[in-house]
Amino acid sequence: MSRVRRIGALVLTSAVLCAFVIAVPANAAEEEERIITVPEAFIASASARGLDLNLFGNHLTIGSSNALIDSSPKAQSQGAGVAIIAGTVADALAQGATITSTPPQACVVNLPLLGLLTAALACGEANATIADGQPKAAATGKIASIDVGGSLLNPILQAVGNLLNSTLSAVVDPLTNLLGGLLNPLLGTLNLDLQDTVQDLLDGLGRVTGLLSIRVGPAASQAITTADKVNGTAIAQGAVIEVLPGLSALGAPLLTITVGDARATVDVTRPSASTDDPTAAVATPAFQAALLKVDLGVPLLGNVTSIPVSLGAPLVLFAGTILESTIAVGGGSTGDGPNGSKFAIADGVSLQLLKGLNGGIGIALAHAEAAGGGRSAKLSVRQIAPPVTQPEELVRTGADGALLPMAGMALLLAAFGVRRLVATKRP
Repeated sequence: MSRVRRIGALVLTSAVLCAFVIAVPANAAEEEERIITVPEAFIASASARGLDLNLFGNHLTIGSSNALIDSSPKAQSQGAGVAIIAGTVADALAQGATITSTPPQACVVNLPLLGLLTAALACGEANATIADGQPKAAATGKIASIDVGGSLLNPILQAVGNLLNSTLSAVVDPLTNLLGGLLNPLLGTLNLDLQDTVQDLLDGLGRVTGLLSIRVGPAASQAITTADKVNGTAIAQGAVIEVLPGLSALGAPLLTITVGDARATVDVTRPSASTDDPTAAVATPAFQAALLKVDLGVPLLGNVTSIPVSLGAPLVLFAGTILESTIAVGGGSTGDGPNGSKFAIADGVSLQLLKGLNGGIGIALAHAEAAGGGRSAKLSVRQIAPPVTQPEELVRTGADGALLPMAGMALLLAAFGVRRLVATKRP
């Protein structure tokens, strides 16, 4: 019986304590609010050029592209087959309300240029987009092939023919005066016939189909962002140039110049936002310079000879003649730009061809460059106490103020009363 009395008293006491606990709400945990006080900043750019041509004082940029993005956000690009011909240029810009720009490819077929050359196909492409605040831009400029000739071919053939005749006279006349009737038997012993040699060269000139034939790969540029990094990449694909195609006895050109790809990239790692001062992004530049191969078609021998060209050591061919040409390999470099940015440049190949003909033809091939940089955002953090929420109560009547505590007190008094009553009745 005493056990029952104790249990009853315990139940009443627990009910009282629960009433007081319910009456006092618990405090919720504080929250943090993060505010960006200095926004993140980044920029990346890339540009590639397939061919920069200076044709007897007339300048043309053929096969070019440019791409640019920044954190505003903005994405912009341009691709051009021939920069001065509007029909081969495509422009794209995404900024503000415009989040996608993809103009149609701009192409012109059999495009005559300066009355001196013909481009079989010249095209430009460009696009720019902004998705979830991340800008991307890309562009390509390309040319199928270029033939240089027409009215330029006859003067050079005539000049080379005159040069051969004057050279032959300068060699044969002194030997005839010196050896007299012994010259021809001596040349026969050596299996040489100077007249036939000159005629072979003249025949080769008759086979020439043009001054230059140029095949250039696309020049592509892109600048992109992801959640982790920003990148700029430029690639100028290779080219093949033939000088006086068809000249040699086997139909090979006087020179075949083969240029590999040039590539430049910059990777920028986007740093996380912090409460400290903004930190500079880590930018990593890299380049791959164009490789070069020169094949010389020698009409005298009827074959083709490869000639090495080293970086920093230009190759000079046919010095002192109308055909004099200089070929140099460019290399590449990386370095520091403004505000902690980095850049990479891949120089291609520089050609100065046929310098004895009205100043000659200057060609810069396969040039690529990229740049990029940025900094982190800065955060400000403050503590926020959430509002206190009261527990939902049942509908009741009467005074609202101290009803629950009063009920608890009544239960407590009742508990003591029951205990005392039970104690007085104990035998």
